[in-house]
Amino acid sequence: MSSHNAKAIYHGGNVLFRTTDGGQTWTAISPDLTRNDKAKQKWTGGPITGDNTGVEVYDTIFVIAESPAQKDLIWVGSDDGLVQVTRDGGRNWKNVTAAMPGIPEWGTVSMIEPSRTEAGTAYVVVDAHRLDDMRPYLYKTTDFGETWTRLDSKLPQDVYLHSIRIDPSHPEILYLASERGVAFSTDSGSSWRSLKLNLPTVAVHDLAVKDTTLVLATMGRSVWIFDHLSVLRELSPKITEAPIALLAAPDAIRWRFYGAPADKWSGENPARGATIYYWLKEATKSEVTIEILDGQNRVIRRLSSKPQKFPGHTDDRAEAEEAAKKAALSTEAGVQQAVWDLTYGGAELIQDAKLDAGNPTMGPMALPGSYTVRLTVADKSATAKLSVLPDPRVQVSEADLKAQLVLALEVRDQLSRLTRIVRQLRSVRQQLASRNDLLKGNASTEELRKGSDLVMIKLEALEARIHNPKAEVVYDILAMRGGAKLYSRMSSLFDTLTDSDGAPTQGVNEVYAEQKRELDQYEAEFKLLVNNELAALNDSAKKLNLPVVIVVEAK
Repeated sequence: MSSHNAKAIYHGGNVLFRTTDGGQTWTAISPDLTRNDKAKQKWTGGPITGDNTGVEVYDTIFVIAESPAQKDLIWVGSDDGLVQVTRDGGRNWKNVTAAMPGIPEWGTVSMIEPSRTEAGTAYVVVDAHRLDDMRPYLYKTTDFGETWTRLDSKLPQDVYLHSIRIDPSHPEILYLASERGVAFSTDSGSSWRSLKLNLPTVAVHDLAVKDTTLVLATMGRSVWIFDHLSVLRELSPKITEAPIALLAAPDAIRWRFYGAPADKWSGENPARGATIYYWLKEATKSEVTIEILDGQNRVIRRLSSKPQKFPGHTDDRAEAEEAAKKAALSTEAGVQQAVWDLTYGGAELIQDAKLDAGNPTMGPMALPGSYTVRLTVADKSATAKLSVLPDPRVQVSEADLKAQLVLALEVRDQLSRLTRIVRQLRSVRQQLASRNDLLKGNASTEELRKGSDLVMIKLEALEARIHNPKAEVVYDILAMRGGAKLYSRMSSLFDTLTDSDGAPTQGVNEVYAEQKRELDQYEAEFKLLVNNELAALNDSAKKLNLPVVIVVEAK
């Protein structure tokens, strides 16, 4: 049945009917549009029990297609191999089957797809597999069926077809459903390419295009959705002949997602954030990077083909390392996909130090606005614009979002500052320990070694005040005397600050000010130790012609 508001067209097996009053009355608008071969309409089964389940019914209208481009233009296909068309709403019909070269007699006309813009253009799929003919049959007309062109010569010749759809915004792009998957054409059917990816080898019986997605109805493998039609629409020699290229990035919405993860039976949702498509003409061994730049041309996030090192802040090492591998950019040839989750770069974290709250590896969310995407491979780069749109559910002023971002970035940077202090502290302690090991048993260096031991004890005590270095698992932080140190408490504050949209509360501001004063105190203690006791040790080492301890600059 095909309908427009109260109007509808319905077939009663082999004749078309139309209603204009919502189904109260119906009028026949066609003669019999099938072969009506009585020899194929007999009782089946027997001799005692019949087998009349419906699938054996023959000489039936199988597909009706009204033209979106011209009123009263209707195409009809039957399961006994006929294609007919009317251009006056059913008053006159023309059988155009004879003009279709090589059409299998008694094949099923399974799909007719009229053009949305050119009234005379339509595509027809014929399925003859029930006749032991597995070949594809695909036809195109541009003159209302007077002449037809075959478009199936470059398709696999042992795979029959089910349906075809025209891209609504790019009529030269076609999507073809077959017994073994999906193919697409970007040149109106002159050539075809497989659209498989992770789709299993399965019969796809119908297709639908919605915005930038292609929805597949399979036989036995549920519904599949291809979310990347914008890529197919943009592919052109300008892209595919370039060494590298960035495709136009679809607008990204600044959604906030909450709730439990999907169970194992759920389908996979689109990636959260901005999907970025890039082209590599050839596979590369060079690092591939994508940088996100804000309106002031500052890099706020960097994605790379090198997996991010796991800092060891949670107990889920295997899961985190696997996620890092999946997030790494591909270096293979062809169109590749990257995802920016709309967050800034996260804080630097202390290697293998546990956190009992928050995840500072993920920075705060970027504000709605315009950004630049920059792809770099070796000495080549390409750029594209990207728009981030606000979450329509969130009613927060731009000023409040900016205030939240400013403080979140400040807390992030203070966490990185804390991490660098610990790195310096650990570096000094490691150098002192290594030198003492080398000088063990050397009587002339006894005083230097004793002094170094005292400084190492102070450094160890200072680190234990900054974070929980003895925590082997996250729960240890809660179980230890004194509980969470500044590192974990600042991480918890950062999580609170970035977990929702809105200006920072008075409480958040006050807690941050207190934590910053505490961090300032630890840094001052470390500098005092370096400038006094460590400086004295270095003076002693110089007198003994021994290497001094270097304090690496915090960057």
